[in-house]
Amino acid sequence: MKEHDKKKFSESYLNSAIVQKEIVSRLMERLSLISISPEKIVDIGAGIGLGTKELKKLYLDAEFFMFDKSFKSLNLDYAGNKNTFLVCGDFTKTSFKDNTFDFVYSSSALHWDLDVKSSFEEMYRILKPGGLLLFSTYGPDTLIELRSAWAQVDDLKHVNEFYDMHDLGDLMLALNFIDTVVDSEKIIIDYENIRQLQVDLKNIGSHVTKENIKINGLLGKNKMKLMYEEYQKFKNQNGSFPATYEVIYGSAWKKFNVVNLNN
Repeated sequence: MKEHDKKKFSESYLNSAIVQKEIVSRLMERLSLISISPEKIVDIGAGIGLGTKELKKLYLDAEFFMFDKSFKSLNLDYAGNKNTFLVCGDFTKTSFKDNTFDFVYSSSALHWDLDVKSSFEEMYRILKPGGLLLFSTYGPDTLIELRSAWAQVDDLKHVNEFYDMHDLGDLMLALNFIDTVVDSEKIIIDYENIRQLQVDLKNIGSHVTKENIKINGLLGKNKMKLMYEEYQKFKNQNGSFPATYEVIYGSAWKKFNVVNLNN
């Protein structure tokens, strides 16, 4: 991708990533309560580097790896290039060696993988014993208004399915993470109109909506009109339209290897 196109993509993303920026801010608040001094950090699903940029303010001498499925998303111009490496690949099958990172971070990215179990197995594998995992992802009530509106129009799934907070917690425990903490909250963004919500979802490439469903032609336009009409029932008194995000936060540690000195 040409540098001009990358810059344009980054600008569009930043203008639309309202929720993603807020989630990063809240992850940094949680991180401020944890005492760690990581030397090597990976940002899984880094995108343009919203999280990496903030992490660099906390860990000035650390080595950073921005990892993403999409090469067009990875951009050092925003996050800065000091001690930073770009890696493109699959979350579930990275090229990193076992026990590589002191800190594995991921924000608003894990929902991209249908096989979230494999993603967590991989994060555990590349994390050093005693290392920290900190992440955020989306829960089942994300875009519940849009999901409900479309449900009145047709039987297609226009909004993706998401893992429940308790399922993620059970998964981490099953993979031998320790001191696991999982919680959730709802962040509601108000839009002037529904079209702006759709533009933002497209610009961030969030994978919270079914991008493979094409709404084209007269039939598509009629369906879109019906969806807009159904969305009206969620309209706020001030005329804005809410979009709910259920945000799941999680943290856990990889346990140290126990050495039996009696053998």
